[in-house]
Amino acid sequence: MNRSATVVSPLVAAVFSVLLVSCSGVVAGAPSVAGTGEPIYGLPVSEHTRAELAVAAAARDLAPCGLLDRDVVASFGQVTAFGPVGDLSTCHAELVPARGTPANPVWVEVTVGEREPTERTGAGETASGIEVRPAAGALPGTCTLYFSLPPVPGAVAPGRWGHVSYLDGAGGTGDSAAGDDCAEARTVLGSVVGRLAAPVSSDIPLAQKDPCRVVEKLSVETFTAGSRPYECLLTLRGGAEASVQLALSPEPSQAGGPETVELDGTPFTYFRDAIECHYYFYPGTVFDTNLPSSPMSERDKIGNRLTASVAASAPSCDDAETLVLAATEVFDY
Repeated sequence: MNRSATVVSPLVAAVFSVLLVSCSGVVAGAPSVAGTGEPIYGLPVSEHTRAELAVAAAARDLAPCGLLDRDVVASFGQVTAFGPVGDLSTCHAELVPARGTPANPVWVEVTVGEREPTERTGAGETASGIEVRPAAGALPGTCTLYFSLPPVPGAVAPGRWGHVSYLDGAGGTGDSAAGDDCAEARTVLGSVVGRLAAPVSSDIPLAQKDPCRVVEKLSVETFTAGSRPYECLLTLRGGAEASVQLALSPEPSQAGGPETVELDGTPFTYFRDAIECHYYFYPGTVFDTNLPSSPMSERDKIGNRLTASVAASAPSCDDAETLVLAATEVFDY
């Protein structure tokens, strides 16, 4: 493959490495062994993998910003930002509460599709068929409530989870009208559970894609859904483990960003960390999470302007190059 590059500093590459890991939710361990079942994307898979793919697909059908009610968020204060963020599984809102200041905003998030709670949780309770578990040991002013997603008919794999988070930027100074750090989170969760009965699909084209579709363009041994529904874990021919992640990321910097490379005439951004090579590209348009009423201080935040991104990672740079070129054939809309 023809490759040309523009080199940047190791520090910048390290920053982008942290960003990619934080968005992708990569998990360690080999994907499930392929079985002799009916093919998916041209490869026979085990019943377990088939169920995992079905559960991940069901989670992708839940648009997080269709679950987070903006009017409910606005009841807590002035909303300054609202929109999708991260690995396409999260909707994020920022607001200034009645007794707060723009310097100490409140953050509200809804995330869907986690394989399991990522924090230690307390005792759960069940209501309307949904199990709810609070995160244990939360800091003052912070509350995260994990909730089970509706079961997928016929799927033998464990169901996935979502969570609602409420974070008081002032560190829990009593802004909650109820004097309860979880009062607002429970209000948001009640609204989310109500919307789960009639979920809204995402209007982001990349959010409608299955990252495992990349195997249609590759020769792989196995593949399965990752820890989040927008991640696919693959075992390449020869046994090397690799992954593809679909996400939303800050717009790539025009100067001082990661290394820019060209593969077969197509530009990509690239960096290598201690474990893997990472290639990624940005299909689609920019998403601005600011509202028209956002103050100028919010409009200037680069994190509020996000673009769809596709990342391919593998220990071998040759494998990563092959993987990302295959991904462009499937996800470059």
